[in-house]
Amino acid sequence: MKKIVLLFLVFCSLSALGQKKLNIEIDNPAPRVGQRVNFYIKADFLADYFKEEFGDKVDFTGVNSVFGTQLDNIGSEIIFNEAKRYQIGPFNFEFNGVKYTTNSIEVIVIPKLPMKDGLWLRHTVFEGQNYLIMEQLIRNESPKSDNVNSENSFTIGGVKPEEKGFTELKENLTKGIKLSNYSTFTNTLVPENAGLFDVGFSYSIKQYKVEFDENYNGYYLISEVDFIDLPKVFDIGRIELKK
Repeated sequence: MKKIVLLFLVFCSLSALGQKKLNIEIDNPAPRVGQRVNFYIKADFLADYFKEEFGDKVDFTGVNSVFGTQLDNIGSEIIFNEAKRYQIGPFNFEFNGVKYTTNSIEVIVIPKLPMKDGLWLRHTVFEGQNYLIMEQLIRNESPKSDNVNSENSFTIGGVKPEEKGFTELKENLTKGIKLSNYSTFTNTLVPENAGLFDVGFSYSIKQYKVEFDENYNGYYLISEVDFIDLPKVFDIGRIELKK
């Protein structure tokens, strides 16, 4: 019996050695229900194949994505409809006689935001990287227009009041901890039961990477002083950053 197990492990090891490893990438490490999430597999072999097959007979424009214009990405967009923990991968496939395998990643999807004015901050760790995710909703107002025919035109969901801006986090939180803006996205949201002429909310999501100095040893508690233009209504909870 031991010999059979040993032979099986040797076979698996040899099989793994014969495969090329690829990584799954994601643009939203902690999505909410209904948010779009882009998954990509870095696939250099795809670019190499086209270049070898067609050479200078074709132009390579690539695929536009949050990761830039890429020729060597295989990707898909997903919208999760239920708040739960998901495992994506591993994927195994063969291309041009070569076997490939990917890693697997875990994605924790949380419920939708309540449709009301406010700011929410949360901390997550994804693939060993610390992130701060800040979301904000600002109630819109009906657009003002000097056009005499304005009754025939409108902006769905309304517009954000000019005097209100989206909040930001300061880059330098404390000595030894810095933030870098990973991604920013804004759009207009309306409640599911809203009428055609009802105003909605301006929505912003900012994702920051948390970078620790090599010799940093301690923790930092996020507070109101770490924000620029903090609104009256906010929920930053108790977030401690530590290496």
